[in-house]
Amino acid sequence: MNTRLLIFALAVGFIVSSCRKDLKESIQSAEDNAQIENEFSSVYDAVSDFAAEDNRTGKTDDYILPSGAVVSFIDSSFTDGDGVHFTINYGPLNSGGSSKGILCKDGRYRAGKVGVLMSKRWSENGCEIVISIPSSSEYYAGNGSNMYKITGTKTITRTSATSYSVVVANATMQRDNGTVSWQSQRTITLTKDAGIGWLNDEYEISGSASGTNVNGDEFTVSTVTPLLKKLSLGCLSTFVSGTLKLENSNGKELLLNYDTFGNQACDKTATVTYNGKSKNITLW
Repeated sequence: MNTRLLIFALAVGFIVSSCRKDLKESIQSAEDNAQIENEFSSVYDAVSDFAAEDNRTGKTDDYILPSGAVVSFIDSSFTDGDGVHFTINYGPLNSGGSSKGILCKDGRYRAGKVGVLMSKRWSENGCEIVISIPSSSEYYAGNGSNMYKITGTKTITRTSATSYSVVVANATMQRDNGTVSWQSQRTITLTKDAGIGWLNDEYEISGSASGTNVNGDEFTVSTVTPLLKKLSLGCLSTFVSGTLKLENSNGKELLLNYDTFGNQACDKTATVTYNGKSKNITLW
């Protein structure tokens, strides 16, 4: 092989190898971002629903929370000036059954505790909810067999009757092959109020996020089209539409589309598109 041909072959090999590495890194980042975002979205669903519906913080008693979750109030009065404080306890990780944790209405299993501090009633503008999941809470989510430890803080501020500012800080998800770190700044907009508690309501999420995937690769996320969540049984586990743009640590861009089949189906399929090629991924 002459020198020019050898150099050409090495160059092509390097480019192909780099493209494969970028693709693998980008898909991993897309999967990790989707999994941790889905879980913090579900935490929002459960907490905001309870905050809106409980007679100590809202009005009724029809909850997204499963019957096995125990809510304990540390402070149930808004009149003392320091807000209402309660915990949601999903029970221990090893609950003695065939699955770990308890089955929730979105099809996921959960264990451990979530701490909640509310400044006002959920219906009042300016209400701030701080959701705390420290490592000591031993909070896990997964499919009942594979459970992933989650930590982080989520702050929700009602800015109007139908919109909320949401910040997630210091979030982590411990997976089998590494730890995902994540933070985000989002706006949630209620787009459909079915008027029957949480059931069949819909909301959209837009904003930005950033994080590090299980391999230690950094990524950033921006919204191309808002993520749509339908609060109906069968749809609670993930978004039914919306597109995010991810940029990996090498500056390569990827699109994550939650509506693979273009029909807003309540499935767990999303599509990753990178450099003109697409790959479907399944979300738990």
